[in-house]
Amino acid sequence: MKQLQEKMKTLNNLFKSYLLPVVIFAFAIPSWAQKDTAEVVKKKPFLSLKYYNIQNEIHYLVFQGMLKSKTNLEPLAKRNLTVFLNDETEASNKIGSFVTDFEGRANIQIPVAFADAWKQSNQHKFIAILDSVDEMGVLQTETEITKFKLLLDTLNEEDVRKIKISCLELTDTLWTPVADVEVRVGIKRLSSILPVGEEATATTDSSGTAIVDFTIDSIPGDAQGMIFIAAKIEDNDVYGNLSYEMKVPWGNASSYTNPYGKRSLWATGDKVPMWLLTLACGIIFSVWGTLIYLVLQLFKVRKLGLKA
Repeated sequence: MKQLQEKMKTLNNLFKSYLLPVVIFAFAIPSWAQKDTAEVVKKKPFLSLKYYNIQNEIHYLVFQGMLKSKTNLEPLAKRNLTVFLNDETEASNKIGSFVTDFEGRANIQIPVAFADAWKQSNQHKFIAILDSVDEMGVLQTETEITKFKLLLDTLNEEDVRKIKISCLELTDTLWTPVADVEVRVGIKRLSSILPVGEEATATTDSSGTAIVDFTIDSIPGDAQGMIFIAAKIEDNDVYGNLSYEMKVPWGNASSYTNPYGKRSLWATGDKVPMWLLTLACGIIFSVWGTLIYLVLQLFKVRKLGLKA
């Protein structure tokens, strides 16, 4: 009887010692599952579809798709993309099918076949549908724009050169001026616009115009002194992205001589400058000449030693 009681006591102690780890493990499994689920849910797609208008003639779209996780932001690369105009339920409204590049981008040209549909309305909506992405299913984004015209002109008042910006919106069949539109204006450079006044941007008034003084005294131009002035509207909620350029003779004439094929420091080996070639050859000959002279002297010393 005493042995039985000791065995029961031992089993009871074992049960108590293993009970706490089992309970902790049982509660940990659901928490791990919830954590994994939370990580999947925290992945959020970021899609953008932007409209661009160049010189009031060239219209295109740029799609950008990114997938944000807890630790990084990865592009939705090599995904099939379908773009529609106004209504995605009609096959005739399909602009085309595209594939995103390694940065998750796709440049979308609007075909000429949509010219009639474009003229029928002053407002248009573009819809981009991306193929199923992991557990998120089919993704969709859209942007809506109103037809808009951006124009540039030049003025010369009291020997002061000025740039005139005009913003017009198509209402019914008339182009009407638009106020309070912010426009970047200046001189076109490789990757940006160089401001020509105190402010980098100008805002249109009630007449839909803005005038900026050209305060730069000297700016290099081409051989005839021509430069490009540019105006740009960026990420406008109603009109999208627009840009317009104009060539004016407000620069300093400059000539450019192509140094290709001439002797210079940045040319190929056979076009090295003569002074540099002479210097290098002189150093080489002086070093090797000294070594050869020393070797000859050693032979002379050895020969004299043998005679002695």
